[in-house]
Amino acid sequence: MTDNPMRSQTKTDRRTKIADAALRVLGREGHAGLTARKVATEAGMSLGHITYNFHGMAEVLAEAYRLLSARLREASDLQTGAASMSPAERLSAFLHAGFTPDFLTPAHIRTRIDLWSAAAALPEVAATELALYRHYRATLEGLLAPLVPQERIHALSDTIMATLDGLWLDWMRRRDRAAVENGLRVLLELVRHQLSPPSQ
Repeated sequence: MTDNPMRSQTKTDRRTKIADAALRVLGREGHAGLTARKVATEAGMSLGHITYNFHGMAEVLAEAYRLLSARLREASDLQTGAASMSPAERLSAFLHAGFTPDFLTPAHIRTRIDLWSAAAALPEVAATELALYRHYRATLEGLLAPLVPQERIHALSDTIMATLDGLWLDWMRRRDRAAVENGLRVLLELVRHQLSPPSQ
Protein backbone atom coordinates (compact mmCIF):
# COMPACT_ATOMS: atom_id res chain seq x y z
CA MET A 1 0.00 0.00 0.00
CA THR A 2 1.41 3.43 -0.92
CA ASP A 3 1.38 6.29 1.51
CA ASN A 4 -0.98 9.19 1.02
CA PRO A 5 1.24 11.83 -0.67
CA MET A 6 -0.38 14.57 1.38
CA ARG A 7 0.61 12.83 4.61
CA SER A 8 4.21 12.47 3.45
CA GLN A 9 4.51 16.23 2.90
CA THR A 10 5.55 18.50 5.76
CA LYS A 11 3.34 21.39 6.76
CA THR A 12 5.88 23.75 5.18
CA ASP A 13 5.64 21.81 1.90
CA ARG A 14 1.85 22.00 1.95
CA ARG A 15 1.87 25.73 2.72
CA THR A 16 4.29 26.34 -0.15
CA LYS A 17 2.15 24.26 -2.51
CA ILE A 18 -0.96 26.19 -1.51
CA ALA A 19 0.83 29.55 -1.83
CA ASP A 20 2.10 28.56 -5.28
CA ALA A 21 -1.44 27.62 -6.31
CA ALA A 22 -2.68 30.98 -5.02
CA LEU A 23 -0.10 32.76 -7.19
CA ARG A 24 -1.33 30.90 -10.26
CA VAL A 25 -4.96 31.79 -9.52
CA LEU A 26 -3.98 35.43 -8.94
CA GLY A 27 -2.10 35.49 -12.23
CA ARG A 28 -5.14 34.21 -14.14
CA GLU A 29 -8.06 35.78 -12.32
CA GLY A 30 -6.72 38.54 -10.11
CA HIS A 31 -7.47 39.18 -6.45
CA ALA A 32 -11.19 39.58 -7.12
CA GLY A 33 -11.35 36.01 -8.44
CA LEU A 34 -9.31 34.41 -5.67
CA THR A 35 -11.18 31.99 -3.40
CA ALA A 36 -10.10 29.21 -1.08
CA ARG A 37 -11.99 26.70 -3.23
CA LYS A 38 -10.17 27.79 -6.39
CA VAL A 39 -6.81 27.63 -4.63
CA ALA A 40 -7.57 24.15 -3.29
CA THR A 41 -8.56 22.94 -6.75
CA GLU A 42 -5.43 24.48 -8.29
CA ALA A 43 -3.26 22.80 -5.65
CA GLY A 44 -4.99 19.44 -6.11
CA MET A 45 -6.09 19.43 -2.48
CA SER A 46 -9.32 19.39 -0.58
CA LEU A 47 -10.69 22.64 0.82
CA GLY A 48 -9.92 21.28 4.28
CA HIS A 49 -6.19 21.44 3.56
CA ILE A 50 -6.48 25.21 3.14
CA THR A 51 -8.26 25.72 6.44
CA TYR A 52 -5.95 23.26 8.22
CA ASN A 53 -2.75 24.95 7.06
CA PHE A 54 -3.88 28.60 7.11
CA HIS A 55 -6.09 30.70 9.34
CA GLY A 56 -7.69 32.46 6.38
CA MET A 57 -7.14 33.74 2.87
CA ALA A 58 -5.23 36.78 4.13
CA GLU A 59 -2.62 34.40 5.50
CA VAL A 60 -2.56 32.53 2.19
CA LEU A 61 -1.93 35.83 0.41
CA ALA A 62 0.86 36.71 2.81
CA GLU A 63 2.53 33.34 2.19
CA ALA A 64 2.09 33.81 -1.57
CA TYR A 65 3.76 37.21 -1.27
CA ARG A 66 6.72 35.63 0.55
CA LEU A 67 7.01 32.95 -2.12
CA LEU A 68 6.91 35.48 -4.96
CA SER A 69 9.61 37.56 -3.28
CA ALA A 70 11.74 34.50 -2.57
CA ARG A 71 11.79 33.71 -6.28
CA LEU A 72 12.95 37.23 -7.10
CA ARG A 73 15.58 36.97 -4.36
CA GLU A 74 16.84 33.67 -5.76
CA ALA A 75 17.09 35.19 -9.24
CA SER A 76 18.95 38.20 -7.82
CA ASP A 77 21.37 35.95 -5.93
CA LEU A 78 22.10 34.01 -9.11
CA GLN A 79 22.75 37.20 -11.05
CA THR A 80 25.02 38.78 -8.42
CA GLY A 81 26.82 35.69 -7.14
CA ALA A 82 29.97 35.76 -9.30
CA ALA A 83 33.02 36.56 -7.18
CA SER A 84 34.68 38.29 -10.13
CA MET A 85 31.99 40.99 -10.39
CA SER A 86 32.80 44.55 -9.43
CA PRO A 87 30.45 46.37 -7.00
CA ALA A 88 28.97 48.34 -9.93
CA GLU A 89 28.39 45.15 -11.94
CA ARG A 90 26.77 43.50 -8.94
CA LEU A 91 24.39 46.44 -8.49
CA SER A 92 23.50 46.40 -12.20
CA ALA A 93 22.79 42.67 -12.10
CA PHE A 94 20.63 43.10 -8.99
CA LEU A 95 18.52 45.82 -10.60
CA HIS A 96 18.11 43.87 -13.84
CA ALA A 97 17.18 40.61 -12.09
CA GLY A 98 13.55 41.61 -11.62
CA PHE A 99 13.11 42.54 -15.28
CA THR A 100 13.98 39.30 -17.02
CA PRO A 101 11.33 37.59 -19.21
CA ASP A 102 10.44 35.30 -16.28
CA PHE A 103 9.33 38.30 -14.21
CA LEU A 104 7.83 40.46 -16.95
CA THR A 105 4.98 38.11 -17.78
CA PRO A 106 1.51 39.68 -17.56
CA ALA A 107 0.53 37.12 -14.89
CA HIS A 108 3.53 37.96 -12.69
CA ILE A 109 3.04 41.71 -12.91
CA ARG A 110 -0.70 41.39 -12.34
CA THR A 111 -0.03 39.26 -9.28
CA ARG A 112 2.48 41.75 -7.91
CA ILE A 113 0.03 44.63 -8.33
CA ASP A 114 -2.79 42.63 -6.75
CA LEU A 115 -0.59 41.82 -3.75
CA TRP A 116 0.27 45.51 -3.36
CA SER A 117 -3.45 46.27 -3.38
CA ALA A 118 -4.16 43.51 -0.86
CA ALA A 119 -1.50 44.99 1.44
CA ALA A 120 -3.50 48.23 1.58
CA ALA A 121 -6.53 46.39 2.98
CA LEU A 122 -5.25 43.35 4.88
CA PRO A 123 -2.97 43.76 7.93
CA GLU A 124 -1.39 40.31 7.50
CA VAL A 125 -0.39 41.09 3.93
CA ALA A 126 0.70 44.62 4.87
CA ALA A 127 3.05 43.28 7.55
CA THR A 128 4.53 40.80 5.09
CA GLU A 129 4.89 43.46 2.39
CA LEU A 130 6.71 45.78 4.80
CA ALA A 131 9.11 43.06 5.94
CA LEU A 132 9.88 42.05 2.35
CA TYR A 133 10.34 45.69 1.29
CA ARG A 134 12.79 46.26 4.12
CA HIS A 135 14.75 43.12 3.24
CA TYR A 136 14.99 44.06 -0.46
CA ARG A 137 15.97 47.61 0.43
CA ALA A 138 18.61 46.45 2.89
CA THR A 139 20.14 44.30 0.14
CA LEU A 140 20.09 47.27 -2.23
CA GLU A 141 21.74 49.53 0.34
CA GLY A 142 24.41 46.89 0.94
CA LEU A 143 25.20 46.95 -2.77
CA LEU A 144 25.30 50.75 -2.81
CA ALA A 145 27.61 50.98 0.22
CA PRO A 146 30.88 50.34 -1.67
CA LEU A 147 29.86 52.81 -4.39
CA VAL A 148 28.50 55.96 -2.79
CA PRO A 149 29.06 57.97 0.39
CA GLN A 150 27.02 56.75 3.35
CA GLU A 151 25.06 60.00 3.62
CA ARG A 152 23.71 59.57 0.07
CA ILE A 153 22.53 55.98 0.35
CA HIS A 154 19.12 56.67 1.93
CA ALA A 155 18.03 59.17 -0.75
CA LEU A 156 19.35 56.96 -3.53
CA SER A 157 17.47 53.98 -2.12
CA ASP A 158 14.25 55.99 -2.02
CA THR A 159 14.70 56.93 -5.67
CA ILE A 160 15.68 53.46 -6.87
CA MET A 161 12.88 51.65 -5.03
CA ALA A 162 10.23 54.06 -6.33
CA THR A 163 11.61 53.84 -9.87
CA LEU A 164 11.64 50.04 -9.87
CA ASP A 165 7.98 49.98 -8.79
CA GLY A 166 7.18 52.50 -11.51
CA LEU A 167 8.94 50.44 -14.16
CA TRP A 168 6.86 47.38 -13.26
CA LEU A 169 3.66 49.44 -13.46
CA ASP A 170 4.72 51.00 -16.76
CA TRP A 171 5.50 47.56 -18.19
CA MET A 172 2.00 46.40 -17.23
CA ARG A 173 0.53 49.30 -19.22
CA ARG A 174 2.82 49.52 -22.27
CA ARG A 175 5.01 46.39 -22.53
CA ASP A 176 7.86 48.63 -23.71
CA ARG A 177 11.20 46.85 -23.17
CA ALA A 178 13.16 49.92 -24.29
CA ALA A 179 11.46 51.99 -21.58
CA VAL A 180 12.50 49.44 -18.93
CA GLU A 181 16.10 49.45 -20.16
CA ASN A 182 16.14 53.25 -20.26
CA GLY A 183 14.87 53.44 -16.70
CA LEU A 184 17.46 50.99 -15.41
CA ARG A 185 20.23 52.77 -17.34
CA VAL A 186 19.27 56.13 -15.84
CA LEU A 187 19.29 54.63 -12.34
CA LEU A 188 22.81 53.30 -12.87
CA GLU A 189 23.92 56.67 -14.27
CA LEU A 190 22.46 58.34 -11.18
CA VAL A 191 24.53 56.05 -8.97
CA ARG A 192 27.67 56.74 -11.02
CA HIS A 193 27.17 60.48 -10.49
CA GLN A 194 27.20 59.82 -6.74
CA LEU A 195 30.32 57.66 -6.70
CA SER A 196 32.54 57.86 -3.68
CA PRO A 197 35.92 59.45 -4.38
CA PRO A 198 38.76 56.93 -4.55
CA SER A 199 40.43 56.32 -1.21
CA GLN A 200 43.80 57.99 -0.75
